[in-house]
Amino acid sequence: MRTLRWAAPTAVIAVAFALRFWALERPGVLVFDELYYVRDAISQLAHGFPTVWPDDDPDMSGARATSFTDDPSYAVHPPLGKWLIGLGVLLFGAGDGWGWRSAAALAGVATVGVTMLLGYRLSRSRVIAWTAGLLLAIDGVHVTLSRVALLDGFLAFFVALGALFVWLDQERIARDPSRPIAWRRPWLLAAGLAFGAAAAVKWSGLYPLAFFLVLITVWDAAARFREARDLRGRMHRGSSDPVVAHARQPRPLLGSALQAAVTAAIALPVALLAYVASWAGWIASPGGWGRTPGVPWPVALWRYHAEMLAWHGTLSAPHPYQAHPFTWPLALRPTAMYEIGWGPDQGCDWSACVSGITPLPNPLVTWAGVAALWALAWLALRATRTARGAAAVPGTAVTGSAAAGNAAAESTVARSTAAARDPLIAASVFVIVGYLSGWLPWLLTFSRSAVFQFYAVVLTPFSALALALVLGVLCGIRVRGPGSGPAPSMADAGVNPPAASDDADALRGRRAAVACFLSVAVVLALLFFPVWTGMPVAEWFWQAHMWLPGWS
Repeated sequence: MRTLRWAAPTAVIAVAFALRFWALERPGVLVFDELYYVRDAISQLAHGFPTVWPDDDPDMSGARATSFTDDPSYAVHPPLGKWLIGLGVLLFGAGDGWGWRSAAALAGVATVGVTMLLGYRLSRSRVIAWTAGLLLAIDGVHVTLSRVALLDGFLAFFVALGALFVWLDQERIARDPSRPIAWRRPWLLAAGLAFGAAAAVKWSGLYPLAFFLVLITVWDAAARFREARDLRGRMHRGSSDPVVAHARQPRPLLGSALQAAVTAAIALPVALLAYVASWAGWIASPGGWGRTPGVPWPVALWRYHAEMLAWHGTLSAPHPYQAHPFTWPLALRPTAMYEIGWGPDQGCDWSACVSGITPLPNPLVTWAGVAALWALAWLALRATRTARGAAAVPGTAVTGSAAAGNAAAESTVARSTAAARDPLIAASVFVIVGYLSGWLPWLLTFSRSAVFQFYAVVLTPFSALALALVLGVLCGIRVRGPGSGPAPSMADAGVNPPAASDDADALRGRRAAVACFLSVAVVLALLFFPVWTGMPVAEWFWQAHMWLPGWS
């Protein structure tokens, strides 16, 4: 078992590394929006800001790799992702895909590692953690976006990292709940930096920051109202404890509001600092886009952001691979990033050959991940019904306007009480919030046509975690909180499994089914790998992977 503790995660990382780095130089030209981001990264290395290139030819061989001009170009995304692409160019050169794509591939492998760490902290189960890492390692959308020099792979890494830091912050709070207002929160600072870096890659990195800050606030309020309810109950029953007898009437609403303000004061400034720091090259170089002599850089930066916001708000040009956010979870309209065909007269060994890069999903991982998210949501809702009934403790009624206000607010957060106390439900809610933070804002604010399926790569770590949690529960693994014993069973949480669920033979059967599921998922990853990576294949092989009308 001790050998397995290091061998299993090492194997998962090795799988992730192989799928992301093998033949990374293929194809040897810029694909899709690499045309913008790679060239911006190269000129940004030279000038501190992106500059104009003479043409739109995707060929980067020879002198073309450095044929940028000195004139500033109008970049519509923050600089951090392009700085990271530039690190790979510095290491491997600008002449082939290894230079452009190595940083994205490394970020993809790192995201698998972060997902495993988060899976372990959520569940205290190594098996669940390894399973989450494996599922992400073979996820088609994540593999493909780790092999192209776009921004979204970096975004997924920083969002997953920020989520890990948020959970570590909540673990620290849970270990020391006695302080009325928590100020010393190093993991929350780290989360603010991670989400600030995410926003410095793409502005949509701000969505997870907002969602997780709301979740932290709700969980803190739930804990405070639960503690206040328990104290009022003991006071009403005339507890002999002198501390209880002389305790002041609890004011959880005020405490929650103060803690929310402190939480924001810790996380938001460091997020802003990380974001502004990504613009250091532009700030230090007066020749960048939007710089005007005599205008202070903060003013120029503000105006530049106003221009970018207007550009994103008015982008309406139709695109053949645009995908409504509603279709993202099931990957109904993947983005074809590269495709070229040739015949026998050009060296094809079949009647026709194809080489393409399309982020088709691993069907088993993607679709089962959506089902797992629904299962976790149903589990959490069932548990909150139980919490709602348990919240009404007999004999705890108090009078007065303050008490009435607390009681009203208490009813609002009662549904979060179970999530704050039950490790399985807490993990479920956390994963669902992470998933929704990358999807729901797009769904609610969808107003332009140029929105693509590959934006959903930011959802993949949370989908993998959800599926790993459900598979773990099916295998009889009990999710545990930090420093706690086994969590309540599914039956204790309001779920009624079959009577045979505790039978050893049934458990072995479920574990065998899970093992088969994972084996088939790995096989599907190998079968879909050629269409994720531009491998030359027969046209019939390519067409055999076009399962849905929107995939072709």
